[in-house]
Amino acid sequence: MSTPDPAQGQPPSTPQVKGQVAPPGAHHAYAPPGAPASQTQPATAVQTAAVQPASGLQPTAQASPAPQPTRSATTSRLRLARGLATAAALLTGVVATGTFDTSGVNATPNVIAAQWVAAERTGVEVSEADLIVAQSVAESVVGVDGVGSVDATTQSPSFAEHLRSAATQNARSGSEGAHASVAEDIVDAGLLAQSAVQRSGTDRDAATKDYAASSEAARRAVSTSDTIAADAATSLNTGSRSGLTAAVGGVATLVLIGILIWLALMTRRIVNVRLLIATAITGWLTYVSLNPAALPVNYDQAVGDASQTATALEDVLQARSAQYAVALGLEDRVTDAVDRATKSVNALGQSTTSSSWRSATTGVDTLVTTEGAKARLEVIAGTQDAFTQTAQSLRTRLDEQLSPSVSGVGTTATITAGVALLLGLVAAALAWTGLSQRLKDYR
Repeated sequence: MSTPDPAQGQPPSTPQVKGQVAPPGAHHAYAPPGAPASQTQPATAVQTAAVQPASGLQPTAQASPAPQPTRSATTSRLRLARGLATAAALLTGVVATGTFDTSGVNATPNVIAAQWVAAERTGVEVSEADLIVAQSVAESVVGVDGVGSVDATTQSPSFAEHLRSAATQNARSGSEGAHASVAEDIVDAGLLAQSAVQRSGTDRDAATKDYAASSEAARRAVSTSDTIAADAATSLNTGSRSGLTAAVGGVATLVLIGILIWLALMTRRIVNVRLLIATAITGWLTYVSLNPAALPVNYDQAVGDASQTATALEDVLQARSAQYAVALGLEDRVTDAVDRATKSVNALGQSTTSSSWRSATTGVDTLVTTEGAKARLEVIAGTQDAFTQTAQSLRTRLDEQLSPSVSGVGTTATITAGVALLLGLVAAALAWTGLSQRLKDYR
């Protein structure tokens, strides 16, 4: 009986070649006993599926980031919108201060207030001088001493003092070009007035001619100084009312509204609150600059009242000068001058002043028809007390209104300008931070 071969029934083993080394990383597939050969995965497949580096570390698969042009472009647009919104808000605040205008850099409000007061006083001083010259020449020409007030010898230094004061005030009005024209007219009025006073005792016709030329130069000076005062008052009242404010503020508000809408649509948010507040501030600054009555201050009323009083005083003085001019044979402007003064005085709403002025014009209708220069002067002299009362009342009223203007009106206007700048800065900061937050969220 033979002994069974132990190897019989076992699968043949793969012969091992001495010295044969498996390639690095090669793994033999394991086939459980009895498994069909087809289920054994080839070594090449295993090598392809998992190749182990010599170090034994598993490599991490790194995919290169995909380009994102949309995100980058949106970020750039947000940065651009942030800069544009900030600049628009800040620029509106700057122009709302009134510091800049289409003509360049403006004076500060307190300086404008001082210029306005100086221009108002210039017109009054010139009108005072013109009246003194008219009275002096008229009385001297007809040889009447003491009719009305005093003689020409005493009056001459007085009108010179008024003209010197007018020249000083005009120099302070600060209007380039315009105040130079006023200065020329003041000089002409002074020289011609001096000549009229000197000739009044010897040559009536020459004195009358010189006075007529002097009075014309004085009225030109008053008219120009009134224009300077009106321009300063407008600038003071409205702050930065100009084409520049309308353009900058209007465009800035539209830009901010456009950015606000664009941002809401892009981020699917209802509203950016900070940007909305910045837009509201910018729009309000633009509105107030063009409509100063919306401000809770009353310096515009103070300026208007003082300007109205100054105009009334100038008109009253010029009307009185025209009455004295009638005595010299200059009858062409007395009616218009008196009518204009009456309207100005009545516009003040001061019953006492209006009443005294009516008394001062009593008989003026018959002044032109009265025969003789002396008789005309007597008609004028009969209303001297009423005229003095009217003029003094207006002078007192004007001094009370102009004296506190530089400190009161100027200070108030300076405060409003500072508030406008502060609001511009606040709006710019809100626009910047609001868009910066959106930019941060988007990242």
